[in-house]
Amino acid sequence: MKERALLQRMRSPKGTAGLIILSFFTTIAFAAPVLAPYYPSDVSSSPLLAPDRDHPLGTDDVGRDIFSNLIYGSRTSLTVALVVSLGVLVIGTLAGVFSGYIGGKIDRVMMRGVDIFLMIPDLPLILILAAYLRPSIWNIIFILTVMGWPVGARITRAQTRTLRVSGHVNFARVSGASNWCVIKRHIIPDLYPIMTTTIVMQSIRAILSESGLAFLGLGDPSYPSWGTMIKYAISYPLVFFSNAWMWWLLPAGICITMLVLGFVFVGQAMEGDK
Repeated sequence: MKERALLQRMRSPKGTAGLIILSFFTTIAFAAPVLAPYYPSDVSSSPLLAPDRDHPLGTDDVGRDIFSNLIYGSRTSLTVALVVSLGVLVIGTLAGVFSGYIGGKIDRVMMRGVDIFLMIPDLPLILILAAYLRPSIWNIIFILTVMGWPVGARITRAQTRTLRVSGHVNFARVSGASNWCVIKRHIIPDLYPIMTTTIVMQSIRAILSESGLAFLGLGDPSYPSWGTMIKYAISYPLVFFSNAWMWWLLPAGICITMLVLGFVFVGQAMEGDK
């Protein structure tokens, strides 16, 4: 019944639009070596070349193909979104379910630790850690995962405490089911809506954070990033005094907006918004 209701929601206009957008970017990311005419770091032509047949979006200030960087940038954004959202989901769900189901002193100690994480401002700490650690896409993923799991743990713990005293869980426990069996068959399935929402929200957060860090120069220079493209475009002094901003700056901003919008539409559709 729940799966059928979810499928029905995803057939709504927002759900359909979101899935189309995410499918589009996912296809581009997987097919990047085929679609991109050049490798992102290749100096393929003259600097600031206008769009032509060989360079659909022209070249940047050092002669790299902007279209190729744009395509490979989708790989970076989707990789960070996928790994961070799954990491936050696994850690947050395990911690929340364990704490909420066991209860007692263990629950209080774990939640006090979660509260400490939640009291720390995300943005300043992310910037400090990203600046202190070696520039690496995996360091960024690690930072975003560490800073993201407490929110999921807190929400999952609250729902688990409610489910723990529900009728079907009490019946399973009285019938002799082990704690693991109760959690696996009666707790986790009822957490699916929260888990899917966590994936959507953390993906949005990861995409925006990675692009923001790359824009500030704290990203991984070996991975093409839409944030890095925007950074170099804005730092070029004459970008707004010519048409270069239209094919150098604007496409990366549109891609970030559209990818985030795709996740937003999917999240709203899963919540029942039409």
